[in-house]
Amino acid sequence: MYVNGNFSSGNNQGLVQDARFLVGLQINDTGSYPTSDITRNINSWYRKANTWIWNASGKWEYDDSNYTDLPIATTDLVADQQDYSLPSTGQKILRVEILDQNGNYNEITQIDQTEITSGMTEFYETAGMPAFYDLVGNSIFLYPKPSATETTLTAGLKAYFSRDIQEFGITATSTEPGFNSDFHRLLSYGAALDFALANGMPDKINILRENIQIMKEDLTNYYSSRNPQKRVTMRPSNEGIVGYY
Repeated sequence: MYVNGNFSSGNNQGLVQDARFLVGLQINDTGSYPTSDITRNINSWYRKANTWIWNASGKWEYDDSNYTDLPIATTDLVADQQDYSLPSTGQKILRVEILDQNGNYNEITQIDQTEITSGMTEFYETAGMPAFYDLVGNSIFLYPKPSATETTLTAGLKAYFSRDIQEFGITATSTEPGFNSDFHRLLSYGAALDFALANGMPDKINILRENIQIMKEDLTNYYSSRNPQKRVTMRPSNEGIVGYY
């Protein structure tokens, strides 16, 4: 289901128009509920749906299908440099790998500062092949720091991650949400609920909330059952990803 229907082609059945319909407006009533406001609210609900999917999807890693690349980032290592900046598009680190001197990527283990009993500056203070990483603010810290002799510096750091949605613009007449189309209408229901809450429409609020809850349950049940061989476990996310190189 497209985000915004195209009136010129007669396809006016997008999520924007559906949101207006759900609160009793004419689907082209841009004065009462402007397209820019609906699109903003759709993006907000898109993020909620994205989070629900991630919490439900378990070992089957979900990614917004509107991206044209994979959620994998690679950057160069710098000899004796411990920290590497993280861009803002990522939501959760899934895996970090370091390229060794033989040209093979090796997964390293995440640690937390509370697990380190020695002084932080003394923990693996001699540069070598990183074995651990820690996420601090907008940076990833490697322990030990990479050395030029035990690692391959070029494209030496690789991270697999979950990332934020690709937001819709107000002219998204040929773009669909990047998850299963059976659940796209969850976004127009959410945008309709925002309007109903802002305009004091209690009857609409109750109906919309009930339907959103039903659709949310269907969505999470679908994504949690796509890989039945792996049990879904809930775990806190660690924000931040390695930047694109």
